[in-house]
Amino acid sequence: MKLSRTRSVLRVLVMRVGGQVKLTWRTAVIGAGLAGLACARELRRAGSYVEVFEKERIIGGRMATNRAGMVSIDHGAQYLTARSSVFKNYVNELTTTGYAAKWEPRTMVGATDLDDETLAKHATGWYVGTPGMSSIVRPLAEGVRIQTGRTVHTIERVEKGWRIWFDDQTNEGPFKAVAVAVPAPQARLLLGPAASLADDLGKVRISPCWALMVRLDEPVFPPQDVFSDMSDVIRWIARNNTKPGRSSRGETVVVHASMEWSRETEDADPQMIADDIWDEVSNILSLPPTRPAQMTAHLWKHGIVEHSLGESFIFSSDHNVGIAGDWCLGRLAEHAFESGVGLGRAIVGSIY
Repeated sequence: MKLSRTRSVLRVLVMRVGGQVKLTWRTAVIGAGLAGLACARELRRAGSYVEVFEKERIIGGRMATNRAGMVSIDHGAQYLTARSSVFKNYVNELTTTGYAAKWEPRTMVGATDLDDETLAKHATGWYVGTPGMSSIVRPLAEGVRIQTGRTVHTIERVEKGWRIWFDDQTNEGPFKAVAVAVPAPQARLLLGPAASLADDLGKVRISPCWALMVRLDEPVFPPQDVFSDMSDVIRWIARNNTKPGRSSRGETVVVHASMEWSRETEDADPQMIADDIWDEVSNILSLPPTRPAQMTAHLWKHGIVEHSLGESFIFSSDHNVGIAGDWCLGRLAEHAFESGVGLGRAIVGSIY
């Protein structure tokens, strides 16, 4: 993986395949989440020179791992499931190379203990990145040029393809094709001359989600690892330290608030949110009076897909521009991966 903020003037590469000369076009991916990087890998494998632009300082999107003191904690996506063959193959690749492992947590739903048979059915096939969820995207980033900390403003049609303009008034290009792999509300603002691609994005609904990261010096939780749908405020609680490859020092906990509560409080002060969520958790689980060693709240502004597009991706062969994301198909990590792979293959079919 190469992370860079240096501008490249490369336009077309020449590549020898089986003794023949093949033109390798420069393509761009906006967004370095799971969908964007899955798309980038498909393009790279087809021989394209790929550049990925990400507005955040780190890659992975909601496949995020943060720090709570000296230990890491997953405050975005909590686990993976793999139902489709394309994502099963990728998860198998991750587990074989040590980037992921199976997680079999002790589970509670709606404040009711599950018997062993129900638990096995509920939590079968859960996988997590090791040593953190951010490991899920590492293989996808290999061999791809990624520029972080660059916020795209719009894309512009030029004679030889597309030019990408950034908020700091700089630009990159031209690119033969562009893949936009960001949340639907952001995608609608970026497309410029290809805005017609976004006509159906208005029906996509994505809700915010507050995530609370907690580090405790001593264990205080009941002997379950996962709790879900516990109240109108709390939709998920997980003991992060029970996942494979995590530190055993103390106890780290992730709490996700409900969509409704997050919408109502998305403009509130994060510290106030942290206190409110912890008070709710303590009350629901009847915890002893405990002040965490560290407690931080983070708002995922585009956290949970409520209503998806209903298509794998959107692509225009006339423009050589496409859109991908989990929100195209649903809300799961595998939806993001499938969307990115599908868009990458569509671009390859159009260019080559």
